[in-house]
Amino acid sequence: MIKFFRKIRYDLMEKNKTGKYFKYAIGEIILVVIGILIALQINNWNEQRKDNKRAKDYITRISEDLERSLELSEKLLEQNKSILLAVTETQKLIERGTELTTSEKKTIDYSILWFPRTTYQLPDMLTYEEMKESGDLGLIKDIDLRNDLAEFYSYTRQVKTVYEKLSRNIENQHEVFNTEIRTYTNPETLDLTFSYDIKSMSQNTIFINTFSRMATHWRGYVYFMERVHRQSKDLLKKVNNYD
Repeated sequence: MIKFFRKIRYDLMEKNKTGKYFKYAIGEIILVVIGILIALQINNWNEQRKDNKRAKDYITRISEDLERSLELSEKLLEQNKSILLAVTETQKLIERGTELTTSEKKTIDYSILWFPRTTYQLPDMLTYEEMKESGDLGLIKDIDLRNDLAEFYSYTRQVKTVYEKLSRNIENQHEVFNTEIRTYTNPETLDLTFSYDIKSMSQNTIFINTFSRMATHWRGYVYFMERVHRQSKDLLKKVNNYD
């Protein structure tokens, strides 16, 4: 093709048709520019197509992350509420200080078993973290959705910090609890049993006051996990409706 255009130019020059030559040269330049513009446009279309595919893949993975977040937060919320209920009931039984029924002892044992276990794996937004680190957040064109994802990610990080603080506070009280509670482990079944004197507990003001704060801590666990669960649910709907 280039040889063909070059031959035309030479023929025009040899025939001394300078005017036509310049018109032809200008036309050739225009054609080259148009070709370049078309090539750039095709390249932009290809890049846009790739970006759209990446954005779609990201959205799919974010949806999967939120589904896991919803499932995990629902499970943890149910467990946290169960522990909070047991802790508050245990406080009442300790303050009462009378002989326990079988059901009441099970409540206290359940409370003692679970209230120190404060290390939880919070839902992770791994895909959002990947997009943030790679600078791909702009692939999500919906600014409102992008802001909602950022707020949720930030909130889960804050909750993690709060949980760590609550865990440390509970761990720092173990010395007080150890004055009234003794734990036995069955090495074969790995079952745990607890020995305590409910009357002695009821007369130990420091123990009662310290244990009462456990309800406050577990209230915090329930409160924050409820918000994580609710926000996961709301955000999942928005992500699934994203076009």
